[in-house]
Amino acid sequence: MRFIVALVVCLVSTTASAQDLRRDSSDAAAVIDRGLAFLARDALAWKAEHNCASCHHAALVVWSLREAKLRGHAVDEPVLAEMTKWISEAGEGKSGLPRPKEVPRALNTKPLYYTLALQTDPRPDDVTQAAVKLLLQTLKSDQTEDGSWAAWPETRPPIFGDSNESMTTLATLALVPAAAAGDESAKAARDKAVEWLTTTKTDDDPQSIALRLVLWRRLGRPVAESAPLVQRIKERQNADGGWSQAQHMASDAWATGQALYALAHAEIKAEDPAVARGRAFLIQTQREDGSWPMTSRPTKPGGEGSKSLIPITGGGSAWGVLGLVCSQ
Repeated sequence: MRFIVALVVCLVSTTASAQDLRRDSSDAAAVIDRGLAFLARDALAWKAEHNCASCHHAALVVWSLREAKLRGHAVDEPVLAEMTKWISEAGEGKSGLPRPKEVPRALNTKPLYYTLALQTDPRPDDVTQAAVKLLLQTLKSDQTEDGSWAAWPETRPPIFGDSNESMTTLATLALVPAAAAGDESAKAARDKAVEWLTTTKTDDDPQSIALRLVLWRRLGRPVAESAPLVQRIKERQNADGGWSQAQHMASDAWATGQALYALAHAEIKAEDPAVARGRAFLIQTQREDGSWPMTSRPTKPGGEGSKSLIPITGGGSAWGVLGLVCSQ
C-alpha cells in the first residue's frame, strides 16, 4: 500500500513538474516578446534624444536581440540593423574622459561591449568585420603589463564599476573569437589575461563569477574549474528566486539574467531548480511595458545612484532577456 501511495505521489509530482515547465515556456515566450519590444523602442528613443551609441542602449540591445533571433524569436529587424550599423560606425571606442591619476590606463569600456555585441552575428558584413578589428585594436592597447584591464575606480557599476576582474573577463571574452580565428596578437593578449585571471584571487563579485563561468566554458577549460563557479552562483540565489548585483541589494534583472546566462553556458538545464526559480522571478517581475525595475548604484559607497534610471533599466532589461532566451 505504501508503495502504491509513493508511486502515485511520484506520478503526480512528475505530471505537475511537466505542466510547470510547459507553463514556464509559454509564459517566458510572452515575457521575452515584451522584453524585445521594449528594448527596440527604448533604443530608438535613446538614439533620437541623445544620439550617443552607448553600452546600455546600443551594444546590449544588439547583443540581446541577436541572441534571441538565433534561438528562433522574432525581433525587430530594422532596429537590429540600425543599432548594429550605429555601433559599427562609432569608431575605435576611445573615451575622451581624462583618466584618474591613480589609473592612467583605465580601460575604454565601449570596445568590450561593442565587440561582444557585434560578434553575436554569425554572418557579419564587411563593415561589421572592420569595426570589430578596429575595436579590438583599442581593447588590446588598453591591456596592462600584468595582463589585466584596469577598471575606473569611481564609475557607476555594473556597466563600469571598479572590478578589474569583471572588466578583464569581458575583455578576454571579446578576444576569444579573434584568437580562435588565428589573430596572433589577440591570442597573446587572451593568454596573458587568462594567466592573470588564474593567478589572481577573485574579488567574488557576482558579475565577476558569472562572467568567468561564461569565459571558462567558451575556452573549453576543465569542468572541474567551472563547477565551483556554478556552485557559487547557485548559493547566492535569493529566496525570491532572483540574484542581486551586490550584498544588501534586492534581486534584479541584471544580476538574475547574468546568472541564468552563465548557468546556461555551463549546460545547466531549464528544469534545474535554480534555473526554474530564476526564470520564474523574471517572468513575475517584468513590468507591463516589457522592462524590469532597476535601482541605480552609487559611484562611491554611501553615495546616491543616478537620478535617471533609463540607462540601468535598459541594460538590466537586456540582461533579463538574455537570461531567459539562453536558459530555455
